[in-house]
Amino acid sequence: MEHFNWTKIQLEGFTMVKFTVKQKLQALNLLKEGYSSRSVAQMIGIGSHQLIDTWAAQYQHFGVKGLEIRHTSQNYRGQFKLQVLNWRKEHDETYQNTAIHFKIATPSLICTWQKRFDEGGLDALFTKRGRPPMNKLPKKPVKYTSSELSELERLRLENRQLHIENDYLKKVEALARRKDAQRKKNGPSSKS
Repeated sequence: MEHFNWTKIQLEGFTMVKFTVKQKLQALNLLKEGYSSRSVAQMIGIGSHQLIDTWAAQYQHFGVKGLEIRHTSQNYRGQFKLQVLNWRKEHDETYQNTAIHFKIATPSLICTWQKRFDEGGLDALFTKRGRPPMNKLPKKPVKYTSSELSELERLRLENRQLHIENDYLKKVEALARRKDAQRKKNGPSSKS
């Protein structure tokens, strides 16, 4: 068997292997020769066979184009993320098959979206992550009169205010309960 010359990149404390299309094809040829994806993963020095399985699925569906390295990071909109998660659930599909269906390079990205959705609900899919670009610093809020606000904006503002009031009332109630519990703990007052 031929020895592969994998390109290794050293990054702060760990080694990452970057695979070319040719190297991916060589690994897939090993699969065709009858080696398992686990064996191929061991031969090329990666810890998980799932990457080999992903390459095989991408190659099967898209040919060599499916193995090409994508240098641009795609920024997906919340509506698209929701569509992907709904399709996956509706068709009871794996992350890998869902990624292939929607032509997403990394199946683990869909897993991340699912985790965010499970933990943070719908808003988590629509929230942009990371630091905003320096040229787009947040603008000072503009004050509008109530007649200038659309009905939706007015209701959102009112909803936010009600949440703040509700949180304040909960804190006051908790404080009153603590004081009441403290009084009961210290016993009845000696004043009559």
